[in-house]
Amino acid sequence: MTPQPLLRRTSGMTHSTDLAPDKAFPNTSLTALASGARSDRNRAIDFYRAIAMVLVALGHWMATAVGTDENGDFFAGNALEYAPDLAWLSWLFQVMPLFFVVGGFSTAMSLDSHNRNANARPQDWVIGRLRRMLAPAMTLARAWLILLVAGLAVGQTSLVVTGALAAAIPLWFLANYTIDTAIAPTVLPLYRRFPTGLPVVGVAAFLAVEAARFAAVPLIPHINWVIGWLLFQVAGFAWRDGRLPTGYKLGVVASGLWVIAYSAVAFGPWPAAMVHFPGLANSPTHPPTVALLLFGSAYSATAIAAAPAISAWLARSTRVWIAIVGANSVAMSVYLWHFTAIIAATAIFMPLGLLPNAAVNSTTWWIQKLPLMAFAAVILAGIIAAVSNVGRRALLAPKAPWKGSHRSLLGISAVLSIALKQWAHGTPEALVGSVVVLLGLWHWVLRAPEPTPVR
Repeated sequence: MTPQPLLRRTSGMTHSTDLAPDKAFPNTSLTALASGARSDRNRAIDFYRAIAMVLVALGHWMATAVGTDENGDFFAGNALEYAPDLAWLSWLFQVMPLFFVVGGFSTAMSLDSHNRNANARPQDWVIGRLRRMLAPAMTLARAWLILLVAGLAVGQTSLVVTGALAAAIPLWFLANYTIDTAIAPTVLPLYRRFPTGLPVVGVAAFLAVEAARFAAVPLIPHINWVIGWLLFQVAGFAWRDGRLPTGYKLGVVASGLWVIAYSAVAFGPWPAAMVHFPGLANSPTHPPTVALLLFGSAYSATAIAAAPAISAWLARSTRVWIAIVGANSVAMSVYLWHFTAIIAATAIFMPLGLLPNAAVNSTTWWIQKLPLMAFAAVILAGIIAAVSNVGRRALLAPKAPWKGSHRSLLGISAVLSIALKQWAHGTPEALVGSVVVLLGLWHWVLRAPEPTPVR
């Protein structure tokens, strides 16, 4: 691993050199970064974050059903639509509840560090996190805006719009995480004041909203988009504060949750699938349901119970730990771009007649699909090489404070969340409008000043 050039620090801020963008980063190899971890670091957090992004990408690629039918016509959909028996595989690949738990743990650590400053303001912490989190997404938005304009110019608008909507499927996570980040400075102290009461009230509210969904009450069920994922973040707060059971007790709790989660889908009204796909009744994630809450709690409790052993293993296994550090450095890029990669691979394979043509979920179909997935991995690697420095630049950017109040940032976060979700789930018109809103807010409101070159 070639070390990167040094950065000079001036007045507490990091400034890049006037070298090319991909070289304007610290003189620190992955080995040095990995060796710099504190001995008491919960390395399982890094492990779960990295593994989660890999599983999400792999799961989505496996579930992508593209090919040609017996008439030679192209089709695209979710493999679960054609093969419902695959639903139980989602119990392995649905890692987003754990990701929100890990996010809650990291958020609590970061906020505690921020608040040690006597002049700390919540809005400054929020804007810093949003800039780091959204910078890679804005690169995705710019890329697809260019593709939309190009599609319009060559008369392929409909095809490019379809691709843009599919590419944005992962953005639901950012939509929810943006809200959770914006309200974290309020929720964390509230949780610490009412460590039992807040989760109980949250679960009660979630159940009431779920009942409204089964009663076909309009609009109200969407509240669980916020409550459901926020509950997982609060579980991360509890983990960070040491309020969860440990060892054998947590193992027993996890086992009980698995039994309850299985029973909920085996005997209750919820499907076995823990991911959403078109036509699924009582979708577990649109918005989150009791089944997802139970499953996510079981998954997360199991991961938390295993965390001490994983941390100890990573502390002993230097090579594996270096790999995890490296994976974390590109995790967000993998998450944001993996759908774009499979779309690009499909677009290349289609005119060459290389798309699968066997029945979905047949042995032949899986064999035919392997080259498509492998080529998507190659494309994704190329994309990551091109865009991974965006996140690092955001990390190195000067920590410019937010000029407004925390309340104003909450409002902007709500607009961001809606725009991100409308890009993924809206009409073509909503898609274009959402991308424009996102880029406009980013460039004229949210973006931090660029690092000043050192002459």
